[in-house]
Amino acid sequence: MFKSSCNIAVSRLPSPYGYANFGFKSFVSNYSQKYCDRSLYAQIHKPTARGLARFQLVQSFSVQKAGNAIAECEDMWDYVQHHMGISLALSDGATESSFAREWSKELVTNFVHRHEIGDGDWQNWLLRSQKSWQSGLAEQNLSWFAKRKAAVGAFATFVSLEICSDFRWKAMAIGDSCIFMVRDHQLLRSFPIQNSDQFNYHPRLLATYPQLVNDMRQISGKAKLGDRFYLATDAIACWIFKQIEANQDPWLKLEQISSQDLFVNWVNELRDCQQIVNDDTTLLCLEIQTMSQTGCES
Repeated sequence: MFKSSCNIAVSRLPSPYGYANFGFKSFVSNYSQKYCDRSLYAQIHKPTARGLARFQLVQSFSVQKAGNAIAECEDMWDYVQHHMGISLALSDGATESSFAREWSKELVTNFVHRHEIGDGDWQNWLLRSQKSWQSGLAEQNLSWFAKRKAAVGAFATFVSLEICSDFRWKAMAIGDSCIFMVRDHQLLRSFPIQNSDQFNYHPRLLATYPQLVNDMRQISGKAKLGDRFYLATDAIACWIFKQIEANQDPWLKLEQISSQDLFVNWVNELRDCQQIVNDDTTLLCLEIQTMSQTGCES
């Protein structure tokens, strides 16, 4: 995992997470732009086949926790678009665990590419991700206290969305990273959380070791042309619920965020006025558009 996906360098600076985590958070992963940079920069689009509609990733923004370096952001996402539809996944690594960033990256990358190797079942995907993480960890030259911490494993939330060409969709999730299905500025479905009171400091997590319980939930439905699917890690997800509960329209505000810079400034403003917690923060938005909306001919 680590060897093939990134070059790990040891930081010479003390870990901002304290001595208990020194040796973990000080590892800086220099992923290739194919995977890592997509979680840090805005609006990455892929071409799709000609047709009446297309799945467009209209927003893809991340900002790290205030006081951290970009390389320490533990929110990771990935997607694959093909003639059958699109697969999108988002994961938020648990800061308290070791190599959580790498674990999040394993989860999302292996998930969206699992059909390419005939690994459609989600249990097989998870087991393969766990084996890959453990194999990569075994190759690292860690200090004794780093090895002891690593033995506990890494943990992360996870949410995925898959939409077929006929607009049938399904989602899987564990933890407090959420998906919102929106039609005409109205929330139709939220998953796996339904209100702001459900957010806490102990969400369910995917673990790197098979013997640990992993409580994955699944839902499905049918979308329509013009529908939007927002995927968000907990800070933004909780803000969305609070806006709805206050009879506000969060979708109008989110639609106005058209660049990474605007997203960063907006998140910082929310943090300053304590409307969201200081945490790695990611927002993805997938829209089902007509070809004319994207400037393509049918």
